[in-house]
Amino acid sequence: IGISSRVTNDNRKCEMKKEKRLCFIQPCLTNMLKKIKIPKGKTCQPTFQLPTAEKLAFSGCSTTQRYKLTFCGVCLDKRCCIPNKSKMITVQFECPNEGFFRWKMMWITSCVCQRICSAPGDIFSQLKLL
Repeated sequence: IGISSRVTNDNRKCEMKKEKRLCFIQPCLTNMLKKIKIPKGKTCQPTFQLPTAEKLAFSGCSTTQRYKLTFCGVCLDKRCCIPNKSKMITVQFECPNEGFFRWKMMWITSCVCQRICSAPGDIFSQLKLL
């Protein structure tokens, strides 16, 4: 799980505010990616879902509910999959001996495969080197 942040003025007072949210675009485990079934004749599987709902772990705490997340998939032709549509949900975490906290989280509903691949959050990815 990662954290994404942005500055926005999308509020009633049109004030610049910094927003943070949790995001989980793709599991790090390569074994998980090997389980993705790419349809015959295709080179990409833009989205995939885990077979069972699981609790999420963040900073030593875990969610009070189980979630069946949708992740961005993989391509065999050097394209990369990135979120295309998402919504915001609120998740509650329970920490051992410390209580509960709630955070907003990006909930991926679909991903798209594209040829221009850059690291998420890389603000310099569009610059051309001289």
